[in-house]
Amino acid sequence: MIDGAELRPAAGTDPALLALTAAQQAELAALYGDDQPQVDLHPDITFTLLLVDDTPVGCIGLQPITPGVGEIKRLYVDPAFRGWGLSRLLLTSLESAARAQGLRTLRLETGSQQQAAITLYTHHGYTPIPAYPPFENDPASRCFTKSLS
Repeated sequence: MIDGAELRPAAGTDPALLALTAAQQAELAALYGDDQPQVDLHPDITFTLLLVDDTPVGCIGLQPITPGVGEIKRLYVDPAFRGWGLSRLLLTSLESAARAQGLRTLRLETGSQQQAAITLYTHHGYTPIPAYPPFENDPASRCFTKSLS
């Protein structure tokens, strides 16, 4: 793990988590406009907050979809902390948690202009799949899946 980095569970109402996800949504709106599909989060979603020297710098969510299938939501690292491998740390932590919960498959949606995200996912074994609802009519959506078995 990176010196000073700490992963901890966070409630969906945690102010630090809300600040990070708001920053993520603003970054996405700057890339794609404000007319992105709005996706409701499942009430059973679990979040992990990443802190570096007690400063919240990243987050990730694991949302249940169907038995055995989960979806990655809200993976975000503050731009000032990118390039340190923190996204990889969040992703591998989420995958371990998903396996511990008995999930066999993960899926996710990202955007065509987010090449760093696409590279992260493909390097971690995620493969492209057709866009799933509510993203199936969004030409910028790129969806991926990974078997955890």
